[in-house]
Amino acid sequence: MNKNKKNLKTYNKFYARAVYLGTTELADMADKIQANCSVKKSDVLAVLTELAEVMTAELQDSKVVKIAGLGAFKLTLKCVGAESIKEFSAAKNIKKVNIRFCPEAHVDAGSKTRTKALVTGTQVKEYAEYNKIKTASAAGDPNGGVVQP
Repeated sequence: MNKNKKNLKTYNKFYARAVYLGTTELADMADKIQANCSVKKSDVLAVLTELAEVMTAELQDSKVVKIAGLGAFKLTLKCVGAESIKEFSAAKNIKKVNIRFCPEAHVDAGSKTRTKALVTGTQVKEYAEYNKIKTASAAGDPNGGVVQP
């Protein structure tokens, strides 16, 4: 439930949020890749580890790193403005370097809709704990089982 009173249109409204049921590590993905092809896990780990190192070097060399079927990575900057070009200095005005990921997208020619590669086939369903909240509401709890601050 949104408890931010700054936006009264959304205050006290319920919104969906993603639930993460764990973390997949590089070794876990290497196991799955090994099971799907003829490459050993140790070879997969070596390639993926080297990929991270090469991507870092390419990004720091001011390049966009594009991986087919995945998307593109690029560095972005968070900075504060300077009154003039003479007053600008990277050390003073650039506050943070971030990385932005843009997933690959496919455009359906007929409908002209864009589908991002990594979310194609994603299924959305209600989480079991959320369903407990909904049933608590039916049992007469005016807050639907949600603890009010």
